Amino acid sequence: YGFHIIFHPFDGFWDLKHEKRGSVKGATILLVITVLAFLYQAMGQGYLYNPYYKGVNIILTISSVVLPVALWVIANWCLTTLFEGEGSLKDVYITTCYSLLPLPLLIIPATIATNFTILDEMSIVNLLSTFAFFWTGMLLFFGTMVIHDYGIFKNVLTILGTIVGMAFIMFIGILFTSLVQKIFSFGYSIYVELSLR
Repeated sequence: YGFHIIFHPFDGFWDLKHEKRGSVKGATILLVITVLAFLYQAMGQGYLYNPYYKGVNIILTISSVVLPVALWVIANWCLTTLFEGEGSLKDVYITTCYSLLPLPLLIIPATIATNFTILDEMSIVNLLSTFAFFWTGMLLFFGTMVIHDYGIFKNVLTILGTIVGMAFIMFIGILFTSLVQKIFSFGYSIYVELSLR
């Protein structure tokens, strides 16, 4: 069904929400496939495109896909509940994950092509990757518009608000992590002082 959505976004996302065509399981499988595509891109690029290959940080690569998706889903759902959006958290998650399908479809062939192309043809490979992100962005835009039943202007405002919300959530997360580290450090220094005396 994901292939129907990427070529017919309005009908696809409408059916996804109202006729329950998509599922959380299917959306999660698409998210995992996207993560695997990015892992393959990090490991499988040709030497000319990645001359200083020093291995792959798997946790960083996975979090570079999963964290933005999670932030988008949470921020979009929180914002649209305030602005009369009709989509539930489940709808936002399914729509977001189904919108990711062009990424593995184009990034995997682009990564394979890096092993056969020369640097002069690098712009073609980069164009393929850029088009994958553009296509995903357009699907996300139309998907958000359809599941929340917004007009274009309200959808643009909602997406801008979602991006601000993502930044706010990241700021709160970093602040909370820093605070927990300082509390732990303070408690540990008290423990060291008491154990030495």
